[in-house]
Amino acid sequence: MDDRDAIFADLPAAGRKARAPIAAPPLPALTAQALWVGFAERLEELGGRIGTIADLDVILSRPHIIDHEAAIRLGISPGGASIWDAEVGVTTADLAIAETGSLLLATGPGRPRMASLSPMVHVVIVPKERIVATMPEAFARLSDRTTIMITGPSRTADIEGVLVRGVHGPGDLVVVPV
Repeated sequence: MDDRDAIFADLPAAGRKARAPIAAPPLPALTAQALWVGFAERLEELGGRIGTIADLDVILSRPHIIDHEAAIRLGISPGGASIWDAEVGVTTADLAIAETGSLLLATGPGRPRMASLSPMVHVVIVPKERIVATMPEAFARLSDRTTIMITGPSRTADIEGVLVRGVHGPGDLVVVPV
């Protein structure tokens, strides 16, 4: 018997029931605090960081801020400058995913994507109750709106395999759980 025949001999024959897959034991339910600890670890591995309200006050004292809920909706930044002049973009995440350190942001009317893409610093405010453990949990909660996933600051390694941050978007990602 050759290798091919041996492989086919191990497959269930037509008409016979295949073995039921072994179910993995359910994961213990984690507290929101434990999920945030895991999220922070993943985020920092990716080059992002967890901020505080005090950090947010310092960041927002900088000029050329684009506030997701106000100025960006109008396509302007304070002083009438374009979004391309903004140093900081502020958005609100719909979900944080602990296993990957990712954020989900729904887009649509009044919630354009540019505040998360154009400025060099992206600040994401996330209500603490909006954290889930896994990607399947996050996908089960997605709305029918277009959603973007952010996993760390912008980065690329397409030139000689050298990792560079901030080339195609924000080089600094600050997540502020509130």
